[in-house]
Amino acid sequence: MRVKFTISCTRCLFSVFSCHGMDILTVEGIGSKATGYHPVQERLAQFNGTQCGYCSPGMVMSMYSLLEANNGSVTMEDVEKALAENICRCTGYRPILDAFKSFAVDAPPEDRLARRAMGITCASDIEDLPRASCVGCERECSAKGCSDETIELQFMYQDRRWFRVRTVDEIFDILREEDVSPGMYMLVAGNTGHGVYRRAADLRVFIDVRHVEELRNYWIGSSVIVGANVTLSELIEILREAARADRRFTYCGELARHVEEVAHPAVRHVGTISGNLTLKHRHPEFPSDLFVLFESIGVEMTIASPSGAMEKLRFGYGFAGVVLCHSRLL
Repeated sequence: MRVKFTISCTRCLFSVFSCHGMDILTVEGIGSKATGYHPVQERLAQFNGTQCGYCSPGMVMSMYSLLEANNGSVTMEDVEKALAENICRCTGYRPILDAFKSFAVDAPPEDRLARRAMGITCASDIEDLPRASCVGCERECSAKGCSDETIELQFMYQDRRWFRVRTVDEIFDILREEDVSPGMYMLVAGNTGHGVYRRAADLRVFIDVRHVEELRNYWIGSSVIVGANVTLSELIEILREAARADRRFTYCGELARHVEEVAHPAVRHVGTISGNLTLKHRHPEFPSDLFVLFESIGVEMTIASPSGAMEKLRFGYGFAGVVLCHSRLL
């Protein structure tokens, strides 16, 4: 069963075609002068958390996403971690953190008194907060069912195609039918690597693999098996679950803490294990913390072929020499 969840992401990196099947909400959508401001927006202003205003929309959406994803129950530490993706050059962060930490369940008593003195009431659940109405849209905004579709888009005058697939077999079928060489196609998930290394201009085929369930599953038993297309944020939670489930995997708690230091929340929410490792494979100079972690604990990776054959390889210095092409997928 599919579960609806909320994340924040970096819009300048996330592909617009990957947004198919998603409900997209911007800062204008949660509140405005015309429709009324959201409590997160009001709180930032009441605590003098905005000066030039350039960073404020991003700050607001990061906090809104955090509250929405956690049903309004967040701690002050959660707030600090969520804002790691946002930069402010004016305020020094203090009033911004003060404003958003006032939503936390563990906010100090003096903060609660200050809020009451200012006439601010802190809702305990995001569902209790008033929602701005949708303006200028006559139909119901819902992505229900869209994620189950297989999609093909043809870009005229550029000879480029975009596919969204649901199975590993579909990936191999497209690569075979399109007859593309390794340098002419790209498997797309979070697209965060584009912020580090610009992709080649002659790419012709893009395959969105975010909805391939085979690559997003995980299993905790005698070992921990994680799909290559699991996001880094999901990996953190899986590692914590493994550490709680079996004392043999207590070290996974330390791994989770280390993965939390990779990039920032907006990248970890959509960036995947395979994307990080593929970047390391193509650019050996890329400082991948994930690669170092996997090599240190002897992680074994499985590479699939069109025939259905599976090859297992252990991480090591030979990783850069592993052939990952149209006939082999991590």
